[in-house]
Amino acid sequence: MKSTLTTRIIVAALLIAGTATTALAQSPPPGRGAPFEGMREAVDRTDGELWLMIRAAGLSPDQQAKVRGILSAHRAATRPLVEQLRQAQQELGAKLLAPGPLQPADLQPQLGRIGQLRDQLAQDGAQAALEVRAVLTPEQLARAAQTKERLSQLREEMRQLMQPPRP
Repeated sequence: MKSTLTTRIIVAALLIAGTATTALAQSPPPGRGAPFEGMREAVDRTDGELWLMIRAAGLSPDQQAKVRGILSAHRAATRPLVEQLRQAQQELGAKLLAPGPLQPADLQPQLGRIGQLRDQLAQDGAQAALEVRAVLTPEQLARAAQTKERLSQLREEMRQLMQPPRP
């Protein structure tokens, strides 16, 4: 039983480290049209969905400037957290692959730190989304909500397509 628990913790830790590293390494989606080019650079790598909703809202030039400022400020504030998260994940990976015995308790400090950093990034992301939301008109917010709903539908369609065929 102890061996099974250790195996599960190690597998979970590897999945956490791999998933977060992949998400953080992705570049933002490409923008279309000159007004959005500067905004694309301001959007954090993990804000792909927010980026699509901002584009769908149809911002005025004034709103684009406000959103660009909001996202740039949050990106600058979270850059050190992202780097700390990357470092913590690398340390976890190194610990998992190091020779010698390893117990679940040996991983807890690193897993706790990774969780804490993710929580901080999620809080900042939520704050950024709230600030961007405050810039939108009710009509723009409705367009963004429609885009989010369509993305959900597309994800569900993809899940269904990926399921093995039933005999």
